[in-house]
Amino acid sequence: MASVKKFTQSAVVNLLRHNARTIENPSNEDIDADKSNLNYLLSPYRGQSDYDYFVERKSQLYCYGRNDVKVMAGWIITAPKDLEKDQYETFFKLSYDFLEDRYGRENVIQAVVHNDESGQPHLHFNFIPVVVDKKHGGEKICCNDVLNRKELRSFHPDLNHYLNERGIECSVMSGITREQGGNKTVFQLKQERELEMERKIEIEHQYSRGRWQ
Repeated sequence: MASVKKFTQSAVVNLLRHNARTIENPSNEDIDADKSNLNYLLSPYRGQSDYDYFVERKSQLYCYGRNDVKVMAGWIITAPKDLEKDQYETFFKLSYDFLEDRYGRENVIQAVVHNDESGQPHLHFNFIPVVVDKKHGGEKICCNDVLNRKELRSFHPDLNHYLNERGIECSVMSGITREQGGNKTVFQLKQERELEMERKIEIEHQYSRGRWQ
């Protein structure tokens, strides 16, 4: 039901534009432009673009200068098949609240629900992974510290508990099945296509910047 990916600086702007549907000719064939008006934002309104806020927040944090540093992470949370459609809006709002509380409101870059693609509706939650910087003081960007093994193991049980406590009972499970084996559900396959699309966006942007190796 949920999958996560990490992004370098070069991928951020195009990824945010893709999720906001501001790319004129998107390469994702699953998108039905006639339904894009059904998409909606859950992230805070800040009076600036998502990318401008990303730049502003990143400037407040210590970050290593290497091109391969993962400066943003993104969860994709898909509405489970056993969830009633009239609960979708509540499900995504509660999922957003869970994520915002977990990673910090000030670190949320973009949270958008997509209803314009084939398969189940899903939430893209993109954030800067921030931890205390014990060496330099203040805070720093560190994906590995935020999305460590303990976090990945506890994420789904914690989300499941959070939803159940608030009256949403559904099948909250990991969408990461490639390493685990076993049959994949439709929404898990959909998530894999989303992650693959985001990977292509990153590669295409790197190529356009002359960084292809």
